[in-house]
Amino acid sequence: RLLGELAAVVVYAPWCQFCQAMEEEYSKLSEEAGIPTYKFRGDEQREYVQANWNTESFPTINLVKPDGEVVKYESEDRSVKALADFVKSAA
Repeated sequence: RLLGELAAVVVYAPWCQFCQAMEEEYSKLSEEAGIPTYKFRGDEQREYVQANWNTESFPTINLVKPDGEVVKYESEDRSVKALADFVKSAA
């Protein structure tokens, strides 16, 4: 886990068209929200991402708080503004 820092973790699958469509948004989120954004390939470790990263489908966006708490982004609005607002409200 990413203890000690606030970060976004995107659990993705390279074959997922929705993940591919969001690729540019991840880096924009880092710039907009001022936090690091990490990608984790989840299709090869489904049991792990289901148990640890709130992931049932791709992409799944999580905010990891400094204490290690993982908060899932539940909205279907994948705009940079909506994601940045989520980071600010959940931080």
